[in-house]
Amino acid sequence: MTRVSGQLKSSVNSGQLAQSLLGKVNLKQYYSGAKLMRGVEPIPQSGFQLLPGSAYVGAGVTGICNKAVLRVDKQLSYTLVVSSGQVDIYRNDRVKVATLTGGLLDQITDAMVSDLSFYGEANTFGIFHPDIWQGIRLFRDAGDDTSWTIGAWPFGLLPEVDLGGSYVKTDDVWTVYVRWSSDVTSIQLSVTIDGNTTDAIAVTLASWGAFPTAAEAAIADLPGFASGVSVSLGASGSLFQAFDVTFGGVLTGSEYDFNAAVLDTTSASALPAHTTVGKTDGEPLISETRGGFGVMGLFQDRAVYAGPKAKGAAIAMSASGEYFDLGIKSQTETAGRLEALRTESSETVLHIVDATYLLAFTNQAVYFASNRTVKRNEPLNWVRAIEIGSKKSCQPVTLEGRVYFVSDDGGRLYSAAYDAVSEMFQPTPENDLNGGPEDLVTNIKMMKVQKKTSEMISDRLWIVREDGRLVCCVINKTQEIMAAVEWSVFGGGLVRALAVDGQGQVWLTIERGGVISEEILEEERHNLFQHAFAVTTDLTGQASGLALLNGKTVWATIDNDVYGPFVVAAGAVQTDVPSKACKIGLWAAPLYESMPYVRVLPNDDIVRRPGKVGSARLYVRDTASLAIGANGRPPRDVSLNRTSDDLSQPKTNFTGHVNVAGLIGACMDPTLVISQVRPGRLNVRDYVPGVKL
Repeated sequence: MTRVSGQLKSSVNSGQLAQSLLGKVNLKQYYSGAKLMRGVEPIPQSGFQLLPGSAYVGAGVTGICNKAVLRVDKQLSYTLVVSSGQVDIYRNDRVKVATLTGGLLDQITDAMVSDLSFYGEANTFGIFHPDIWQGIRLFRDAGDDTSWTIGAWPFGLLPEVDLGGSYVKTDDVWTVYVRWSSDVTSIQLSVTIDGNTTDAIAVTLASWGAFPTAAEAAIADLPGFASGVSVSLGASGSLFQAFDVTFGGVLTGSEYDFNAAVLDTTSASALPAHTTVGKTDGEPLISETRGGFGVMGLFQDRAVYAGPKAKGAAIAMSASGEYFDLGIKSQTETAGRLEALRTESSETVLHIVDATYLLAFTNQAVYFASNRTVKRNEPLNWVRAIEIGSKKSCQPVTLEGRVYFVSDDGGRLYSAAYDAVSEMFQPTPENDLNGGPEDLVTNIKMMKVQKKTSEMISDRLWIVREDGRLVCCVINKTQEIMAAVEWSVFGGGLVRALAVDGQGQVWLTIERGGVISEEILEEERHNLFQHAFAVTTDLTGQASGLALLNGKTVWATIDNDVYGPFVVAAGAVQTDVPSKACKIGLWAAPLYESMPYVRVLPNDDIVRRPGKVGSARLYVRDTASLAIGANGRPPRDVSLNRTSDDLSQPKTNFTGHVNVAGLIGACMDPTLVISQVRPGRLNVRDYVPGVKL
């Protein structure tokens, strides 16, 4: 007999598991996971439904591109497709408003595209890369969004630093004024430099000629001042004498803390004055010869620029509320400041993230500034929190209070959240169950978060892999679930770039058969297809405007019913349904395959032998198309029509129990397959397989 109850019932909410876990039934997620999940999305509570379809927006330029978003306000945003020397701009209503070329955009090459960093807010959009020293600023005309100005990022008051060049240096000079009363004939004098004090220097007030030599000898005994300090006499009078202390030679170019004091009497005094401040002029942190910043972000209303080509571990912060002002000479609390993770380091800051604390991701580790607020005259305390490097092309994202980031090799997905007890960010691997050389969550190129809307069941983390596959991760921290599935592109196509706009819409650059297109995801209740067009049939039932699908096999949905398949010819298909709005596009069949079933003995021994799935009992909701297969055999359509259906009314989907019996075949590690042979809505709450082992 086949088994129809017990632990084999699957909730499916763990997504596609790693191939190395097949047969490991002692894993608690085993029966809630899947061997394969393509085109379907797990529901955290139980079951799965179809992933969104995609609508055609416009022709793409190239597969070597990157995407970013300019958020203007709650209702308006723009998606920018950046490629070599060109930026294509789409409004969130899917209208292409501009194509920008020339000027500073000519600096962008194919090799740079994946490593570009972006910042977008209000009407200003920035593009940053270490080899684009000025940055690129795209400024939107608020009155006409077809008009955009291309210019350099308007940096102001760039900090000057020592980058190893040859610079003008100024000696540090202090003048000391010594005064005494008429009854004093000699004094004992000492000087203090950077906290170190000389021995007493005897001075006969009637004759100062020997003092400079004695003072230089006393200073030379201090650590670090064996040479470079000269003392010379200055103006004098009957009861006063001035002398200058100059820090030159090997000491030139720096500022020193200096003081002088009379030791043996209160009838004489020594007053030092800082007459010339020692400094090294330096050069701007970024320049045409030194390169520019690699990344920009915001933190506490300051612009944070990081990863300059000349000093990879440097971080420059703007004045508060003044995102272009990087001046560091002002002493006010709101002034700009210049930081470094380490003074000398081979690390390069790749990403900046505001996650309660300021996080800096480098190619070797993750740091956070433990200061609650940034103050000009209070140094930031950079703590090395995680010894895992990050990948340049993959910007970390925040979701449910955690920061998700990818290791530098793209193979591991981590999350981290601040722990108030340990006062550290604790990393947690997220793809242990679905990551590996042959599994879904690996080889990551970029990722974006799609926050839940009223039509979604959960937040989604979208991942584009280096090989062009698109992965959807459903994360539910309450149930400790990160379920990964694949959004498979029709015909083996590839996803080249990804963005989520200000309205939560997912934009994709897709390559199918060498043809590039810009598409936007639409929830499955609105669109079952890919590369879909919304058209209206004419009086004869013909749907036109499909020239881009010529020669392709397409399907159509009209009034909740599916028509087709059709082959597009001369940009049209004949549906035989006149004057109806319809959606027409390419269809990729979804596929769910359970984990293999194996026999477990009462003593927990596992017996590996041929078996079969002979039946299945499913509960489906609002489902129009269902196909079931098992034991390595292809899925076959299961009729959901009922004799009680009213054929005079528009088609309605089925909700209820579906029993499938008589599944034939036998094999090692049998599985159950749930799929479709024709398009239609699909929502499986749960299923119980009938297994004989």
